[in-house]
Amino acid sequence: MAPLPLEGIRVADFSWIINGPQIAQWLATMGAEVIKIESQVYIDIGRINPAGMADGKPGPNRNGFYHMLNYGKKAINLNLGTPKGYDLACDLIRKSDLVIECFPRPVSERLNLTYARIKAVKPDIVMISVSLLGKTGTEPSSWVGWGPMACCFAGMFDAQGYPGGPPRQTGGTWPDYAIASAVVFHTLAALRHRKRTGEGQWIDASMGETVISQMNEWFMDYFMNHRDRGQWGNRDAMMAPHNTYKCKGEDRWIAIAVSNDAEWNALCAVALHPEWARDARFVDRAARLNHREEIDALLRDWTRSHDHRELAATLQRVGVPAGPVLDSVELHEDSHLWKWGYWMKMAHHEVGERIIPGMPVKMSNVPELNYSMPPDVGQHNREIFGGLLGLSDAEIQTLMEQKVIY
Repeated sequence: MAPLPLEGIRVADFSWIINGPQIAQWLATMGAEVIKIESQVYIDIGRINPAGMADGKPGPNRNGFYHMLNYGKKAINLNLGTPKGYDLACDLIRKSDLVIECFPRPVSERLNLTYARIKAVKPDIVMISVSLLGKTGTEPSSWVGWGPMACCFAGMFDAQGYPGGPPRQTGGTWPDYAIASAVVFHTLAALRHRKRTGEGQWIDASMGETVISQMNEWFMDYFMNHRDRGQWGNRDAMMAPHNTYKCKGEDRWIAIAVSNDAEWNALCAVALHPEWARDARFVDRAARLNHREEIDALLRDWTRSHDHRELAATLQRVGVPAGPVLDSVELHEDSHLWKWGYWMKMAHHEVGERIIPGMPVKMSNVPELNYSMPPDVGQHNREIFGGLLGLSDAEIQTLMEQKVIY
């Protein structure tokens, strides 16, 4: 395999669950040596979440949730609650370029994983901290929470609710994944800064602010016009139709978003209803926004007899933005995702062949990323403690028996 862009960069990764592991994984696939520091005292939730266990059989090396966020890495066991365990962590940090942690501030302080402490160990370190609302500022900087809570704090779930209804959650925990992408960019900038100046720095990353930054039109409407938009469901301020519509089959839907007259006229032609295009209620964008409910009613009657994927393809061919709403089975079967190379087959030594997602980008001069197998618990203990930190086999064995390497 040709050299990867981040070869020579070493990461001491204390993170767990989703956001930190994905930051580390993006770096690992680009060639960074990521050493994941785990403890059997508090094992990564990704290893034990029952929903991700292959074939429903428990085992810390069998979990698909762990596999999809930890390929390309190495893994060691270290009990940071012991003095020797913390000393070894500091030894590893001295040999690293980056440190990642994603604990709530009180936990980081209890584990001595604050930037002040880590900088004292290695002054030019670049340290990444990810938390619900950042680790500096007022009281919320010490709050404990998860990705969906960041959406609540930022008002997103309220905005997504249907008018008059309760807040509505999206599927998945996308703030964790969104902040991972943003932090990787800032990490590369911090490494470039260090190369130019010799200075390390702290990246204090907030999931809440990450969510806010992706719904600017919502709060800018208030900042500029003193309007709180409230709950909009699938509506849009500029487009109508802009909604999902039931199609043929059980729980099959299509999303359609029309932004101009040309798209509307094309939709009317596909629907074999040219009279819609001539109707004064729908004649231009402003008229369609004022009569969005009538449009939705017409489209609901039309789409219910069509296959969602075939109809989306037909609309796309005439320039109408449309897409099928896919479930997990359809995502698995989607020929484009396979041909593009996003889905990969992994032959794991415990769970056999499984499908995992790859990176969502391709680089023309980096044809092969690091997709090495997600590590077993403590798989690289001997390599890291013996090779990198210089402990003898006898010392490693003793530390295992003392539950320091544990």
